[in-house]
Amino acid sequence: MTQEDFRVAIDIGTTKVCTIVARKRSDHRIEVAGIGFVPCDGMSKGMVADSAAVTAAIKESLAIASAEAGVEIDRVYAGLTGSHVESKNRWVNVPRPDGVRTVTDLDLSAAKKAAGAVDLADDRKLLHVIPRSYALDGLYGIRNPLGMHTGELHVESHVITGSISKITELHNAVVDAGVRVSSMVVEPVASADAVLTADEREEGAVLVDVGGGTSDIAVYHDGAVVHTAVIPVGGFQFSNDLSIAFAIDFDSAEQLKVEHGTAAPELAGMKDEITLHPTTMDQSLTITKREVGQVLKERTSELFRMILFKLEEPHLADIPADRIVFTGGGAKLEGFLNIAKLIFQRKVRLATPRGLDGMPRGTNDPSYSAAVGIALWGMRNLPAENHTGKQNITSDSGNSGESDVKTNTPAGALSMIRGWLSKRESDANREKETVGG
Repeated sequence: MTQEDFRVAIDIGTTKVCTIVARKRSDHRIEVAGIGFVPCDGMSKGMVADSAAVTAAIKESLAIASAEAGVEIDRVYAGLTGSHVESKNRWVNVPRPDGVRTVTDLDLSAAKKAAGAVDLADDRKLLHVIPRSYALDGLYGIRNPLGMHTGELHVESHVITGSISKITELHNAVVDAGVRVSSMVVEPVASADAVLTADEREEGAVLVDVGGGTSDIAVYHDGAVVHTAVIPVGGFQFSNDLSIAFAIDFDSAEQLKVEHGTAAPELAGMKDEITLHPTTMDQSLTITKREVGQVLKERTSELFRMILFKLEEPHLADIPADRIVFTGGGAKLEGFLNIAKLIFQRKVRLATPRGLDGMPRGTNDPSYSAAVGIALWGMRNLPAENHTGKQNITSDSGNSGESDVKTNTPAGALSMIRGWLSKRESDANREKETVGG
């Protein structure tokens, strides 16, 4: 496999950083060559809060993925989210010579350029221009006009922009980790690439990726993205509510959510008792799972109302998006889909990432949808380029003094991931016994 087949994607989330090294096989399938997953506490609601902490987490994640893949990582696709991300759809006329002419690749490039020629405020940057459809001499709904004849050519595109200052902060945190940023990929679009089926894209669907600090929304219809939005609410806020309600520290609240959390308290028994140790009390406190569920149900319902508000856009009024696809770690909460069915009155499902072969055991999980999607989006939509340097890096190569992304062997990195997952599982079991006792 040549180096040019490798691409690297980084999902820099509020609770974790995940790096995926992907490569395209000879059969055109895309597979994982390496993956690095580490906790991160330097982000807040999808934006950089502590650049040093973010950079450190990125370095560690790069090191693990680099070693497992056996390559040096030079550059990456970086995922981007946050409430500063905005989108709109626009029709533009594509400049062409007079007369009926064949639509060429140059015309399509000119169409994308014309669609991206938007007046931006001083602190806005163009992130994506995604063509949705074309009109040829007044005939609308053409998806691929290449080779057709027309006098006038118009294009409808989905245009996504972001705050220059927020983009720069994230860009600098990645660069400080020792790699270049090849492209920023907006995470709602990326996650949709990883989880939506062809039928869902065609018939209409709403993708909601509930992450640690944000909930990313992408609406699809007729095979193309119609709307993107970001809500600054995610799993962190769920845990924070429990921390406040029961006067416990955040780590204990996160553990309480994972082990005993439910968004459907009516399904929980009154005898499911949990012992807590509030910071404001000298003695322990016994609560029930139903009480935990009451807190989480309120936050879940509020999040769904915020999603409904984001979907109340004029250009979505005639979009038949009769299904909602949830992904992301926050959507795994027990009872989450029950409340979603009640509030949205639509078909709902919880999705795991698809399209990337060779995901390690334990990572075929909704929490990894954004990272997988960034890799797939880059492979499918961005220019071919090499994200890696030398291959077959090993710890005995005599380069022990080189950068952090080259220090571990592939086998050692894989063992590190397995060990970390095993330790996490065993710690969770021990904590469950303590809390549940």
